[in-house]
Amino acid sequence: MWASRVLRVYVYILFAIMLAPILIVVPAALTATSYMTFPPNGLTLDWFVKAIQDEYLIESLVRSLGLAAISTGLVVFLALLVSFAIERRQFRGKILLETFFTGPRVIPLIILVLGLMIFYYAIGLYETFTGLLLSHLIITFPFAFRTTLASISSLDIFLEWSAKTLGANWFTVLFRVILPQMKTAIIAAFMFAFITSFNNVTMALFLTAPGKRTLPVELFQRLNMGGITPKVPAFSVILAVVGLALFFILDRTVGVFKYMSGGGEED
Repeated sequence: MWASRVLRVYVYILFAIMLAPILIVVPAALTATSYMTFPPNGLTLDWFVKAIQDEYLIESLVRSLGLAAISTGLVVFLALLVSFAIERRQFRGKILLETFFTGPRVIPLIILVLGLMIFYYAIGLYETFTGLLLSHLIITFPFAFRTTLASISSLDIFLEWSAKTLGANWFTVLFRVILPQMKTAIIAAFMFAFITSFNNVTMALFLTAPGKRTLPVELFQRLNMGGITPKVPAFSVILAVVGLALFFILDRTVGVFKYMSGGGEED
């Protein structure tokens, strides 16, 4: 009994340590001073209004969301194709190819981005959206690939054979047999890829053109060049609240936790 209590206390302490830096951002955004301070010197909501009215922050947010959404959709689709090919087919170099697709995870990101910068400059993709999108595909693909590959390897292939025996075509087998078994992995792959793409600083810092910054780079440049104003934590708090609200709405309407736990409704 005492061991269970000690473990519970340890988990609470660890949770508090992890959550404290995030919670400190909230009062720092409420300070009445023109610089970020903790504890706050006075309380005001003016910085939240100024953050919303900042055109550069909004533009960079829209750019980051669009980039993350496009790269995530493409990378999950490609990861599914590659995972099926590697898991269901036997060919020479299979292990080598699998290692190649997970390679970007073990290469230092700064070395990877410098190599891409030189290569993009040579082929004319430097400081373009296409080049940045390709770089995000490279860094997010290993996460989506590993997640989908693990799911495909655990699929019950006898269900597919049964469906084909009963006359189902490949389209029906895919959407009625295979994908429902992979829903947890697909959601996880989307989450990993989207978060990795949206939060990436290094790629966008070296590969974006002036005036085309993503949100993480815009925030980084403001903290690095212009000082830490309360507008930055205020915008971060707004993003956190909107993200939690959207996730809550999705869970209440679509049922994210239900599908993650495999408890979807039966037809």
